[in-house]
Amino acid sequence: MNSHSHIRALIAAFALIALAAAVPAHAVGEGRILGTILDAAGVPVADAQVLLSRQGSSFKQEKKSDGKGTFTMLILDATKEYLIHIEKAGFQPLEEPVKAKIGDTFRVTYTLQPAVQAVAAGPQALTGENQAVLAYNEAVTKLQAQDKAGAIAKFEEAATLNPKLPDAQIVLAELYLDQGKHAEALAAAERYLALQPNAPRGLSVQYDAYTALGDAAKADVALEALIAADPGHDSAVRLLNKGVNFFNAAKIDQAIQVFERVLQVDPTLAKTHYMLGLSYANSGDNVKAKEHLGKFLELAPNDENAATAKEMLDYIETKK
Repeated sequence: MNSHSHIRALIAAFALIALAAAVPAHAVGEGRILGTILDAAGVPVADAQVLLSRQGSSFKQEKKSDGKGTFTMLILDATKEYLIHIEKAGFQPLEEPVKAKIGDTFRVTYTLQPAVQAVAAGPQALTGENQAVLAYNEAVTKLQAQDKAGAIAKFEEAATLNPKLPDAQIVLAELYLDQGKHAEALAAAERYLALQPNAPRGLSVQYDAYTALGDAAKADVALEALIAADPGHDSAVRLLNKGVNFFNAAKIDQAIQVFERVLQVDPTLAKTHYMLGLSYANSGDNVKAKEHLGKFLELAPNDENAATAKEMLDYIETKK
C-alpha cells in the first residue's frame, strides 16, 4: 500500500473505531441515543454541550460532541420521554423532547442555527417620536425581555410604517434566520441592503439564507461580497465551511483552493491548517500536509483534532 492510500485508510480507521465504540451491546430495557450536531451549512459542530434531562426527575446526563459532531447517551429507562438541550458559543441553543428506542440505538441529527447578532449585541433604541420609531423601540424592549414573537411583530410594524428604516429590516432578517424562516430572512436582508449597500450584517444574513435555501450560486455571490466588504474572521469561517463541503464531497482540489484562500482572509484560523493538512495528505503532497498539520498543532495544541494531526505527522515522518 502506498503512503497516499495508507493515509486515506488511517483517516477512515478513526471513523470506524469511533463508530464501534459508540454502539455497544444493550441491556434489557435500556436504549441509546446517537446524535450528530451540524451547523446550518451541514458542517459537524464539535464541543457542543449536550444535556439530557427528564421532567419531574433529578436525572441528568451531560456530554460533549466530538470532532465529528457526534455524541452518545445511555438511557437506562427507554420507556420515558426526555428533554435534550444543546448549546455552543456562536449558535442559538436548541431544546426539544427525545425518546430512545428500547434495546436499540436512536440516531438523530440536530442542526444549530447561528446566533442572532441583534440579540447578542442588543439593538439600540432610536430617537424620535414618529410611529415607526415608537414601534421599533417597543420591539427592542420585547426583545430584551426574550419575547421574540412579540418583538418580531413590532419590528414588522415599524418596517411597515417606515420601509426605509434599516435598523428594523436587519433585526428582522436576523430574527427570521434564527427561527429558520430563511425566505423571510433573505427578503428582509435584501431590503436592508437596498438601504445600506454592502453592509456586512446584511451580506452575512443573505449568504446564510441562500445557503440554507440551497442556492449555491447566489450564496457564492453573497460570500464574495461579504469578503470584499468585511475580510476577517466571520467571512473566513463561512469560507472555511464552503471548503469543508468540498472536502466531504471528495472534491479535494477545489477544497484546497478554498482553504488556501481562507488563509488570505484570516491567517489566524487554526482549523484551516488542519483541513489543508488533510487535503494535501489526500492529494499525496506530504510535504505540504506536514507543513500545515505542524502549523495547526502550533496554533491549537489542545484542539479536538490534535491527536489525529499528530498521528498523521508521525506517519508522514516514517515515509521520508
